[in-house]
Amino acid sequence: MNLLARNMSRLAPCGIPLAWRQLYSDRKRLAAALAGVSFGIMLMLFQLGVYKAIMEMVIRPIQALDGELLMVSRNYEYLAVSQRFPERRIYQVLADRAVASVYPLALFFLDWRNPTNGIDRELVVFGIHPGKNPFRMPEIAAQIAVCANPEGILFDEMSSADYGPVPDLYRKGGPFYGEINGRRVQVQGLFAMGQTLATSGHIMAGMETYLRVSGLPAHQCNLGVIKLQPGADPQAVAARLTRLLPSDVEVVPRGTLEEREEKYWAQRTPVGFITVAGMLIAMVVGAVIVYQILYTDINDHMREYATLKAMGLSDLFFTGLVVQEAAILLAIGFVPGMTIVAALFRLAEASAGLPTRLTWVDTSTVVGLAAIMCLSAGLLATRRLRSADPADIFS
Repeated sequence: MNLLARNMSRLAPCGIPLAWRQLYSDRKRLAAALAGVSFGIMLMLFQLGVYKAIMEMVIRPIQALDGELLMVSRNYEYLAVSQRFPERRIYQVLADRAVASVYPLALFFLDWRNPTNGIDRELVVFGIHPGKNPFRMPEIAAQIAVCANPEGILFDEMSSADYGPVPDLYRKGGPFYGEINGRRVQVQGLFAMGQTLATSGHIMAGMETYLRVSGLPAHQCNLGVIKLQPGADPQAVAARLTRLLPSDVEVVPRGTLEEREEKYWAQRTPVGFITVAGMLIAMVVGAVIVYQILYTDINDHMREYATLKAMGLSDLFFTGLVVQEAAILLAIGFVPGMTIVAALFRLAEASAGLPTRLTWVDTSTVVGLAAIMCLSAGLLATRRLRSADPADIFS
């Protein structure tokens, strides 16, 4: 109780919450300070949310695959431009007792003609064998017969509107003909994968259709999806298969490939730098605003601080007072910042398909950064207090 009483006396000496009274005495200044804090928090939350959304987007196709292990070329950079290798490599792993089944997957950038304006736009076309579906999405499994049709394709309904109103045309009139690389295909169904950084659209086709529209050689694939027997250790099996297979391919757990994909886009593209730079700028801008407000507040009340010093209060008391003001600004400024970001996230998901969501860990990280921002500004502002002298009350 004594400890609590001492802490309360520091927060509200004589029962008066000085930090709050100091801020509330000038409401315009308080509003400006809250706007600065809210802006910094909003920008940091938005930058982090967009970054997390982008990282979720880049691994969407990998997450949709139904296998614990994936076979890729040794020269793998990222999924959309992964190099091809002989399809027989996929079937060689069936000699391992831990392997239950394997599925080859081919993919390539091809031109889809917008059915309404005739403009060609590039997207990714997946080629799969009808009897060996590598995806775990139920809508693909339910429509796998489409991939046995030499002209049939499935269109990603979450693709960009630049490819035309394909989902609406299909829902209203049923199957209709389109063109990939100038060759006729028929949209016979829809699935939902979503856009990635590499492409704004996807098409699923049987291997026969894929080879016809792409003109690529047969019996090659970009990815091998490997499903293991129950209880098998993915890490151990992946290491064993990589050691036994020829040097042009390697086998990795699906989680490892997801990490590689994220690392490529975060480190080999401006995405990571822009996110970090944006968050640092938000912290600096917010800190400058808070510092300016607190410094001005201190300067305006120097006579009062000098009087309190003459009464025996130490510099530590005044430092705590300013830090309390910074903490109050953080606590109040977080609410409008979070509210605005929630609205921006909804807008980003509706207009650009960004799955902008933040976990409690992400939010706590931003709160911690904002606390550093506010407290740093508060501590810098207290330097003015050290020059406060009781003689100033007579100046």
